[in-house]
Amino acid sequence: MDVMEILVDVMRRAVGEGDDLQWWQGAVRAAVIFVGTWAMLRLAGRRAFAQKSAFDLCIVLLLGAVLSRAVVGATSLTVAFTAALVLVLLHRAVGWLSGRFPPFDCAIGGHALDLLSRGELDRERISRAMLTEEDLKASLRASLQSDSFSGLARVVLERDGKVTFVRRSSEDVPAKNNPATPSAPAAPAVSRSNGVPVRSRSSRQ
Repeated sequence: MDVMEILVDVMRRAVGEGDDLQWWQGAVRAAVIFVGTWAMLRLAGRRAFAQKSAFDLCIVLLLGAVLSRAVVGATSLTVAFTAALVLVLLHRAVGWLSGRFPPFDCAIGGHALDLLSRGELDRERISRAMLTEEDLKASLRASLQSDSFSGLARVVLERDGKVTFVRRSSEDVPAKNNPATPSAPAAPAVSRSNGVPVRSRSSRQ
């Protein structure tokens, strides 16, 4: 037997064959799958972690489903890694096309949906997105610790399903007719040696 045949035989004994595995063979398979999955996720890029669209989530779920079968011996390591590599390359190809062709990106990932129109919630769009006002209030409390939509300029349902709230800027808020007069500057304070501040004599007059 040459060196290559010896290595293949050692590897076969370490990972086992089929679903009749020893406990230590399952452990070796889990370690191999972990390292291989980490490497392929690095190859897939940061977009897979961000899950910007349903396509990204689909790839992550499929990777988990394919590689988990290899851990328990339901699929051979070669078949599992080959299928996973095809998924990763497909994800990179779609990401490349999405970055260069906006219409393709919109077809793959959809577009954001504005749920606030002229300061009022758009009930039709909220219903179309299968959300309720209570869902939006729960997200509002988690994001801005508030229950009121009055101070918001936009409520956006993002492509990944998250809800974003944009506060109204100070320029959008109309100024009051009688603005408050600016308060007078505070009188200078002099600190005693014991640390107790007192007003200077000039400020008392």
